[in-house]
Amino acid sequence: MAQQAPNLPIGKNDAGTATNEKAAVYQFNAATAGVLTVVVQGTGDLAIVIMDSDGQTVNEGSSDRDLMNSTGTEQLTVTLTEGGVYRVNVRQQDSGPAKFQIGASWVPFPGFARPADPDKRPSTARAVEIGRNHEDSLDSSAGDMWDWFVFTPKTAGTLTVILRPVGDAQIDLQLEVYIGNNLEEAAAKSDQDLQGNAANESATIDVPAGQKVFVKVAGAFSSVNGRYRLSSSLIQ
Repeated sequence: MAQQAPNLPIGKNDAGTATNEKAAVYQFNAATAGVLTVVVQGTGDLAIVIMDSDGQTVNEGSSDRDLMNSTGTEQLTVTLTEGGVYRVNVRQQDSGPAKFQIGASWVPFPGFARPADPDKRPSTARAVEIGRNHEDSLDSSAGDMWDWFVFTPKTAGTLTVILRPVGDAQIDLQLEVYIGNNLEEAAAKSDQDLQGNAANESATIDVPAGQKVFVKVAGAFSSVNGRYRLSSSLIQ
C-alpha cells in the first residue's frame, strides 16, 4: 500500500528533501474554494507544482521563477475553485538531493467557487466514439478552461485526433493526447495553429486495441471563449 503523503504545513514551516528522481509530495484537503500560497527555500533548483486529485496541474499551478535570484526560492499562489484533495510537489531540477524549508497559508473563500465542470478531469472524461464528430466549447470566464475526452479503440492502429473551430469562433487551442493512466507526459501534443488558424490542431499516435486514450483540449492562453469540433479517425 502506498504511503500517504504528509499534510501541507499550513501556518508553519517544515523541513523537506527532494531529488530529481523523486519529488517531495504533500497533501492538502480543501473544504471549500479559497486561495492557497506555498513558499519554499533551499538548496538546488526547486520548483513547485500544485495538482488536483487526478494528478493534473491546477490553473497557473506551477512555479520555477527563481525569486531573489535564488534557484532554491519559490512562491506560488493559486485560486482553488472547489474543495477537494490536492497534492503539492516540490521538485529538484538539478542532480543530487535538495534540502528545503516549506511553508503555506490558506484563505477559505467560498465566493470563489465555480459551477461544477463535468469534463474538467480525466476521471470524468467524456467518452467519444472514434470516427464521430463532437462539438463542445470553452469559457474561461466560467472556469471552463479545458475539456477531457476518452477514446477506446476496438482494434490496434494509428489514431488521429483533429481540432477545428465551429463557425467563426476566434479561439486559440492546444491539444494533448495521453495513453492509459500515464498523465505525467503526453504521448503527443499540438499547438501548431495549422493553416494559420489558432484553433486548428492535429495529433497522431499508434494505439493498441482496448487501451483508453485520453485527450485534453485546452485554451492556449488563460482567456479563451468559443466553440470547437473534435474529430478522430483510426487507420488499422
